[in-house]
Amino acid sequence: MDTKPPHIAPLDHLQYMRYALSLARRSPPKPTNFRVGAVLVDEAANRILSTGYTLESPGNTHAEQCALQKYFVDDAQHPSQKQAEAALPLHTVLYTTMEPCQSRSAGNLPCVDRILATQSGDHQAIQTVYIGVKEPETFVAANAGQSKLEQAGIVCIHVPGLEEEILQVATEGHRSLNPPPAGSDLGIENTNIKTATGVTLDEQQKTLVGSVLDLFAGRPSLKKLSLWDDNGVFEDNITIATGRKQFEPQWYGLQTAFSEIERLHHEVVTAGNPIGMDLKTRYVTKGINKEQTIESRVNIFYDKSTGKITKVQDKWGGELPDSSFKNVSIEQLFDPWWWVHYGEGWIWWMWSFTWDTWWWQAMRNLNSVSVPKMVGVPKNDEEDAKRGNQ
Repeated sequence: MDTKPPHIAPLDHLQYMRYALSLARRSPPKPTNFRVGAVLVDEAANRILSTGYTLESPGNTHAEQCALQKYFVDDAQHPSQKQAEAALPLHTVLYTTMEPCQSRSAGNLPCVDRILATQSGDHQAIQTVYIGVKEPETFVAANAGQSKLEQAGIVCIHVPGLEEEILQVATEGHRSLNPPPAGSDLGIENTNIKTATGVTLDEQQKTLVGSVLDLFAGRPSLKKLSLWDDNGVFEDNITIATGRKQFEPQWYGLQTAFSEIERLHHEVVTAGNPIGMDLKTRYVTKGINKEQTIESRVNIFYDKSTGKITKVQDKWGGELPDSSFKNVSIEQLFDPWWWVHYGEGWIWWMWSFTWDTWWWQAMRNLNSVSVPKMVGVPKNDEEDAKRGNQ
């Protein structure tokens, strides 16, 4: 137990959560853990029973695990867990900065199971769990810890007001030792990231999503592409571009192929790895003024240790533009530059006709090689700026 716990007024849930957050700050930052703090409280007596934080005890230990284990052995005779369960006061509650885990790697008991194990017959030791934030989907696709507790009759209550600070502390170790620049330093324009209910992004993820939204909007830059691993992959229905020499021209090619790019909708639906995002974009092809709206699911894979994007998948149903000339004037038909722009747009879209055929894979590989031959990438930031890219 904490040797000098603070005095907190009865039922002051926010202050108890602040105390749990102060414990989380003691946890060593690691790329494979969230820094979490937990406080075990006898609510009837307003007495702190035990505290814990991630990695406080030896091994890959969680905050709730440390708090419970410390309480169980807080006896000279070191009682067994079964004996200690009955020793918890009837009105024990748990404050934890993050939703307790419901799954662990082999050999580790999930924190939810540890909480449920504090029941002895009809005696439910921990009756309420106060939670700062839901667990982000960084390591687990969807943590059902809260649901499992509620199904067992334990009340779970969200304590609002500290979410941003809790996530900042929790993910401190996820930042690279040589972190990428902040979004403002990269000139990222899309900073208002829309997320589905219950989905929370950390700062690193927001930077990656914002940069990818800029790329899809036809706003590439060398700075934004510096967030990609040199061996990164861009994959959609018409190409598989592997390595910087292939994926950079794909993004700069949007400026070449389209006169208008308008993002109609976006929403991040999963915050794990990959980050999943629904995207709807309207494109107008240069030269032929062909308008196309694409709805897709974008998956952003990244290396947690470096913060670099390793792959972006853009899954959509492409269509070959029709050959109608209804918007073309006679003057355009006799203008050679119009035919150049027409060819650029046609080449960009022609591969979509093949995506569902048996030679789809070959065409996607060919596209990844041919686009770099047609689209130039700026050699430096100065040349990038001259093109209007920030």
